[in-house]
Amino acid sequence: MIKAILFDKDGTLLKFSDIWVDSIVKFLNEKNLSEDKKKKLFKKIGVKENNEVEENSILSSETVKDLALIFSEFLDGEIDEIYREIDDFLLEFLKENKEEIVETCDLKNLFIDLKNRGIIIGLFTSDNFRNAKFSMEYLNLDNFIDFYAAADLYEKKPNTESLEIFKEKYSLKDEEIIIVGDSKVDMIFGKDTIKLGVLCGTGSREMLLKYTENIAEDPRGVLKLLS
Repeated sequence: MIKAILFDKDGTLLKFSDIWVDSIVKFLNEKNLSEDKKKKLFKKIGVKENNEVEENSILSSETVKDLALIFSEFLDGEIDEIYREIDDFLLEFLKENKEEIVETCDLKNLFIDLKNRGIIIGLFTSDNFRNAKFSMEYLNLDNFIDFYAAADLYEKKPNTESLEIFKEKYSLKDEEIIIVGDSKVDMIFGKDTIKLGVLCGTGSREMLLKYTENIAEDPRGVLKLLS
């Protein structure tokens, strides 16, 4: 019997919009990097020439700390200093462009349905807590979220530290949890749980099928796994 569902954020609950690429472009513009260095940096983090984000790239799957590590190769300053600067910048950019925080489906009705079934809802993300919390509050979904597993609170996925803490907190077994995500990292993080791959993010059907037979267009696909 399923008792809990952990959802990835970007590419799963939220559309992977231009906001992340736009925020990084603006951040770098303020640093006066040469066009050549920008191109090299974009390639390393997974931004294509058409500004789309590559599947399983640093930008689509990794953390702000991972971005800071790459940025430190091109910018002056210590990694921790760059990390704090990027983290603050991304949050402010998100607040200024909150209209780009868009759901992949009708999440409110999905979450109401899940809560009516007594399902515990968690969110796991490579983003930091402040960004995740702000996004959920903006969409009026925060009150449905029982557990936040953000990259600055726990070891980053696919490390399962947050999953183990989630299981312990709610006395859950792997087979009682569904992990919903759009990336390779999400699927590996899911380990021995039931996994649902969604096609509304950066992950392809071909890639997701390597990790699970459960594929859906968006997070509403979890309802079929509950029936």
